[in-house]
Amino acid sequence: MMHNLTKCAKILSLRLMKKKVKRKKSLYQKLTRISRSRQKSEKSVYQMFRGIEAKIEYHQFLDDWGNLYQSILRTALNDLQKGIPESEIERTYQKRFNIQWAWADSISTSASGIYEQLISSWENKIEELKIDISSGWEKVGAKIEKLEDALNNPTEQSLKNFDNKLLGLNSKIERLIRLKKRLVSLQEQTRLHICFGKKKLFSAQYHLTENGYDSHQQWYLDWRKARGGNFTSIGKGSASGNNLMTQIHYLGDNQFSVTIKIPRILQSIYGEKITLPFELNGTRKHDLLYSLEANKPVTVQIFRREHKNDQWYIHLSTYVPAVPTISSKKNGCLGIDLNANSIDLVYVKPDGNLHSESGKFTTASWTIPTGTKGQVNAKLRDIIVEIVRMAEKYQCPIAVEDLDFSKKKATMRHQSKRYNRMLSGFIYDKFRACLMARAQKYGIGVIFKNP
Repeated sequence: MMHNLTKCAKILSLRLMKKKVKRKKSLYQKLTRISRSRQKSEKSVYQMFRGIEAKIEYHQFLDDWGNLYQSILRTALNDLQKGIPESEIERTYQKRFNIQWAWADSISTSASGIYEQLISSWENKIEELKIDISSGWEKVGAKIEKLEDALNNPTEQSLKNFDNKLLGLNSKIERLIRLKKRLVSLQEQTRLHICFGKKKLFSAQYHLTENGYDSHQQWYLDWRKARGGNFTSIGKGSASGNNLMTQIHYLGDNQFSVTIKIPRILQSIYGEKITLPFELNGTRKHDLLYSLEANKPVTVQIFRREHKNDQWYIHLSTYVPAVPTISSKKNGCLGIDLNANSIDLVYVKPDGNLHSESGKFTTASWTIPTGTKGQVNAKLRDIIVEIVRMAEKYQCPIAVEDLDFSKKKATMRHQSKRYNRMLSGFIYDKFRACLMARAQKYGIGVIFKNP
């Protein structure tokens, strides 16, 4: 057992070393959806990554393959953690699970992507804990000095609630000791963990009655459902239908179809392939038609949405021509300041002075959205739409601070209870990602600058 743990630790450390050799991407590179096309041409052609989504007709195969695909994916992730290379998974899974090469390729690629995210998340948690502990001890040290000063120079005011202050100090020290133990545990971790399904649902098996279940079997059906109902096929531009296993074809008007090649393991039940229709209109239709005609790869994900009456959807990821940039620094810049409780904006002229209209500076401010996840996303979208609309009006770029907010949160966590409540609602990473996507869609440049 000890030998296996040591082996896993070595595998993980080797993977981390390989990962660190890679050049670190800038925030812009991480968030941008624009890239240079690999197709050979006299001039560099830039393309934009685009997601297209539509409802799809239900078929029993979707349930069966979605569950099986996710089961094989979890096995692939386990094998990656054992040190088995992605290429070997792709090669051996064809025979092991009786599936075609293209399905094995999609599974190994997806598992590798998840594993990379797990490693990044693990590294980030360790870094955040280190910052949290360091800034916490600094705060504790400052409080100890303050209390010692109160004892050395006692006054009625300085000794007020002294016992409570000591209890608060003790509570902070105990928390920092717990964090230190958690940090050591993370650093010694030999296996990265992920919950496929929902953590809340996983915990429900230990409190069945309280969560509305009559039996463990009833819970298990929901658990299995939450862990399945999702599969992906990697696109290939030179293939018929721009994908080897889930081919997309235009039928006319607003009608399209996806022809799914059945994995060998399920062919005795469903035959060699099935075709399901879906509908697209407007921009989504034109984007997909361009991709099909330009032989762009179309990666297909088919999944079930439980919160929408188990309706099945198809999500197509492909490339369309990048929107020409209409913004210029010659027209000034919109500067955005992200604070704990607000998003503030100001329009600055090219000479560095604030822009004004009718004697008033061009500024705007929005409160950080709160509420349910859906409410926050809706409010955030409205704010971003307004910001991009202003940038379109002045045809200027948008400047946002380039700052690791996870580290900022860890540093500021020791300010006050009120500040902690604000920090819990930080949506900065999501804000910047959505802003970049919206701005590039309308040809607006985004600049990330040191605060």
